Amino acid sequence: MNAYLLIDFGSTFTKVCAVDLDSETILGTAQAPTTIESDITFGLEKAFFALEELTGHINYSKKLACSSAAGGLTVMASGLVESLTLKAAQMVALGAGAKITKSFHHHLTKSDIELIEQDIPDIFLLCGGTDGGNSDVILHNALAIAKIKSSLTVVFAGNRTIADEVVSILENSGKDVFACPNIMPSIDKLNIEPVNEVIRNLFISRITDAKGLKKAEKFVDGILMPTPFAVLSAAHLLADGTDTQSGIGELIIIDSGGATTDVHSVCDGYGSCDDVAFSRIAEPRVKRTVEGDMGVRHNAKSILDTIKINGEDSIFTREKDYINSLLKEIKNQPSILFKGKAKAFDTELCKAAVNTAVKRHCGTLERHYTPRGLRYLQYGKNFSEVKTIIGTGGPLLYDQNHSEILKESFYKLDEPDVLRPKDPNIYLDKKYILYAMGLLSTVNAEKAFRILKKELIEAGAVK
Repeated sequence: MNAYLLIDFGSTFTKVCAVDLDSETILGTAQAPTTIESDITFGLEKAFFALEELTGHINYSKKLACSSAAGGLTVMASGLVESLTLKAAQMVALGAGAKITKSFHHHLTKSDIELIEQDIPDIFLLCGGTDGGNSDVILHNALAIAKIKSSLTVVFAGNRTIADEVVSILENSGKDVFACPNIMPSIDKLNIEPVNEVIRNLFISRITDAKGLKKAEKFVDGILMPTPFAVLSAAHLLADGTDTQSGIGELIIIDSGGATTDVHSVCDGYGSCDDVAFSRIAEPRVKRTVEGDMGVRHNAKSILDTIKINGEDSIFTREKDYINSLLKEIKNQPSILFKGKAKAFDTELCKAAVNTAVKRHCGTLERHYTPRGLRYLQYGKNFSEVKTIIGTGGPLLYDQNHSEILKESFYKLDEPDVLRPKDPNIYLDKKYILYAMGLLSTVNAEKAFRILKKELIEAGAVK
């Protein structure tokens, strides 16, 4: 048996998945709380022992891992214009599997620098200006960053005409600097992959040490990527297929979590309708967004505030004291699993989180009346023709109302200008294998693709 062990050192749980590549089957999955505060291997061993109870002892050919432990890969980003170079920087960071802790546009102020110094990120992504365009802002920002006394890793991906000077300023101040091609060389063009590659390489070669993952090296053959990038890689593989196998087409993956709700998508999203024009920069085909205020556990109160109450018979209006008691339980024990009456409350939280996260991920239409009649301006991507939605993440997978929750991502008649999927099929990642197949795709994409199709499309359908 050619068995692989695939590991995710998550922020809350360490997950393990055993796969037999010869038969292309999932042998078993298990998880245990992540123990980053003490020793990352303690949680791994517990998860591994739980897996062995299911599978028996296995001699693995390879052990591969991804990680979002200790807050994952943290990135701060700065750009020139909020809707252009800063948005491009944010898309790059999210696409590389990072968590954006702060972002800035135009000139960095004294207060901005103080915020950076208070919470030094793993990487500072310094962008701004198209090639040959504005150079004053990025030069000002480089000089401001140079004054930060703490060690800081800076990835520069801005106006190429000022690149040499910016790199020199930062290196002379003792910063580690990695120069990349401009992420927005012209106003209508993005160049994302070079920066993505640099960020991922930094994660693998250096940042994993700072996350306390060094101790895991004796158990695994390599920590290959941040967990979100592994999931995004699986989405890309499933949608587009391999050199010999056709993919299933455009899709959305909704990852409902306790701390965030993430949305991954593979979709072109730009049609050729005569009455629709496109605003701002074109988003990448493979996209990820993270909603830090939509974690079903850590942000329960903020999610509750977004729920629209219809009628006096709602549990949220009739039993406010009861709801407040549930919020206190969640705060004291985020991993609590509700049952009975309280479960309905949990379901409503998950529905609201999915609704809001997908709404923010999708593009919108803005109506304009012109001498030629009604015309539309599209912001972001159009997902109306996407036919596949896949749900994953603990709050969703542990809830029995899967379809009801995922249908919150569908097109809504009362929000006709939000470009959500109109008639998709919905599926579940029941065995929580998306991260695992993203890892496996680095070794054998053909087998990873077939396993994904078998587990998610055939066995995982929840129409």
